[in-house]
Amino acid sequence: MLDVLKKVPEEGLNLEDYVISQAPVPTTATNSVDRVSELAIMEIKLTIAALRLATDLYCGRIDPHSVHADLVPHCQDFSPTEFLWHVSQAVSPAREYESLEPIAPGYQRTKQALRNYLVLAQMSPINLPRFTELVHVGDEYEGAESLRSLLLRYGDLPPSQQQVALNVYDESLVRGVKSFQLRHGLDPNGTLNRETYNQLTIPVSYRVAQLAMTLERWRWVSRTFAEPPVVVNIPEFKLRAYDATLHVALAMKVIVGGAYHRRTPVFENQISSVIFRPYWNIPPSIQRHEIEPAMRRDPHYLQKHGYEVVREKGRKSRIRQLPGDRNALGLVKFSLPNTYNVYLHGTPVQSLFDRTRRDFSHGCIRVAEPTALAQWVLRRNTGWTKEKIVETMYGSRTMSAEVARPIPILIVYATGFAAEDDTVYFLADIYEQDLALAVKLRSLTISRRIEDDKVTSVLFSKH
Repeated sequence: MLDVLKKVPEEGLNLEDYVISQAPVPTTATNSVDRVSELAIMEIKLTIAALRLATDLYCGRIDPHSVHADLVPHCQDFSPTEFLWHVSQAVSPAREYESLEPIAPGYQRTKQALRNYLVLAQMSPINLPRFTELVHVGDEYEGAESLRSLLLRYGDLPPSQQQVALNVYDESLVRGVKSFQLRHGLDPNGTLNRETYNQLTIPVSYRVAQLAMTLERWRWVSRTFAEPPVVVNIPEFKLRAYDATLHVALAMKVIVGGAYHRRTPVFENQISSVIFRPYWNIPPSIQRHEIEPAMRRDPHYLQKHGYEVVREKGRKSRIRQLPGDRNALGLVKFSLPNTYNVYLHGTPVQSLFDRTRRDFSHGCIRVAEPTALAQWVLRRNTGWTKEKIVETMYGSRTMSAEVARPIPILIVYATGFAAEDDTVYFLADIYEQDLALAVKLRSLTISRRIEDDKVTSVLFSKH
């Protein structure tokens, strides 16, 4: 069991959470009673750590709702005491603890990436000289040798690229920098600029923390789903639809809520229907702060942009946008009823998908390939072929198709992870949710240490 506890950093956990503060334990007991007491105390401390580790691996260390992640709880039926009894009868405690972790390939890949970065964290740092101007291919750069060493270390250059002309930013370095930029959510232009330099010089310990926080978030999610899920990763600006083996069946770019206002929430829900040629019912806040001021500036604003006023008896009038090519929701809306009024939809402005950073929406999620997503969502619905989907999108009336089997959807937040091809990505903490989670986890460690000190004090006072 001690060997299991020593390896918790490889699970993205903090070793401090599983070590009870040591009061002075006599190393040489004067009689058998003292020896038994010492062993009993250590057994109690080990049991506390073992129970805590079981809960942390299966449920996560903190309640996701404390960091505004609205996910369905899955730990109600988990009993750490029953699990620990099972471990006591097992041949390999390590395997039993491994069985508590998510089996999703993405979790396992990210855990392996964490192990690799823990090794990198033990290596001597490579100092990269600053520069005052952009560095382009062919330019002299005194840090070329250090840059090459960094790119080799991170896997952005193959080992065959070790032979170079010193102090020259050559083609091989450009290829390596492009790879690095792509993995870090930067424009992969190959130019050595300030943003790239800042990412290159971030300590490996920070990357370790990013990967560890992703593993923590994985543990908050249900282990099984009624249907293969759709997952949107907010800071990656990407959607993935999974098959029954939790491998990616479909992937596409998305646009999410702005970082400084109207953020897309982290939550779990179901896609229940697909609406073709939808109306856009303007949310009250957008109507009040955007549409109505525009109407005051231009009396013809509604007509120009395809809006109409809806008046209902006994209710305040509202504004909606008519279906069609100009509709802000595009030609397809994916309905997932939720308290946030957030859903997936198309968009008439496809050019924004060419941007590297795509947080432009009011909170809803715009998808780059609504036709492909509709085909995947309705794959179990009889008759909904790609041809029928396209025909309905460009038809003359609004139509809704209920999904034969509602599809789970997870809107998640992960800035460090290993993708399907094992490429490791580190992305910007655009909503500062990593920062908030790190503060929560540190606070948890401190409170646990206080609790453990109290337990230790009681045990030794009785001893």
